[in-house]
Amino acid sequence: MHIVITALALSLVLSVAGATAATAAETASDAVDTAPQESTFLHGGDPARGAEMAKLCISCHGHQGRSVTSRYPSLAGMDETRIVEGMKSLRAGEKGHMMANMTRGLSDQDIADLAAYFSSLDP
Repeated sequence: MHIVITALALSLVLSVAGATAATAAETASDAVDTAPQESTFLHGGDPARGAEMAKLCISCHGHQGRSVTSRYPSLAGMDETRIVEGMKSLRAGEKGHMMANMTRGLSDQDIADLAAYFSSLDP
């Protein structure tokens, strides 16, 4: 009987140790996966942040940047640099357009984030 209890106790200890080692390995793997990575976008934009900001663009430029009217251009799949340059130009007031008001409060990083988001979408 003593041998059976000892064997069960040893089995339990080994199970817990194995589970702890597996959890530690998963945690280390997750830490590697979540390490900050350099942006793959030309202007250093974060498409996830851009997606959050783009909620304000939907009313004119359509869901996911696909406009349903010719009055407003579709932004989905547009070249990232074209979006950045266009928005900076609008923000500077170089084009007399209502978008000057919409872009006035955006930082260069905000514009890069929006450009990363819209350029990453399928047209």
